[in-house]
Amino acid sequence: MEEKEVRFAGADESTPSVPQYFAWINSTNEGSTEKQTLINLDFFRWMKETYGMEIKIYAWDAGNFDGAAEGFGNVDSEKFRSQYPEGYKNVVKKAEEGGVRMGLWGSPDGFGDDPETEKKRYEFFVHLCRDYHFGQFKLDGVCGFLRPEKAELFAKMLQECRQYSPDLIVLN
Repeated sequence: MEEKEVRFAGADESTPSVPQYFAWINSTNEGSTEKQTLINLDFFRWMKETYGMEIKIYAWDAGNFDGAAEGFGNVDSEKFRSQYPEGYKNVVKKAEEGGVRMGLWGSPDGFGDDPETEKKRYEFFVHLCRDYHFGQFKLDGVCGFLRPEKAELFAKMLQECRQYSPDLIVLN
């Protein structure tokens, strides 16, 4: 009888839990705002200082970038700029001060149909890990499905993201 190779997926029942907050609690597909997120991060910092309760990941819901109704996110869009006038930098700074990393729910696709859109999408997610040390991506069909012809690019993007955030949690 031939032995099968056992592959370890990176997490199992012995992997420690990571406490997180999921922004769906106070926003849904409209997405949250910088102001709302900063208030929430202040609250979690107070909870940590007062009661010792801490979260490690603050995960934005669908609608914060990609959305079920609005499609794929765009940092140059009016919606994104109105919700995050300076991008995510102020939120990430506040999160880091409290020992929290950010997470984002989105689509595994969004690469578009031309090289420019593909590169912009790829670079956006790599930037989140390289420059902001994101801790989680929840990438699933709620915000759009991954086209088979983009699967290799998606895998390459996540591999590069893990160069900067080796412990990045990717949920499907």
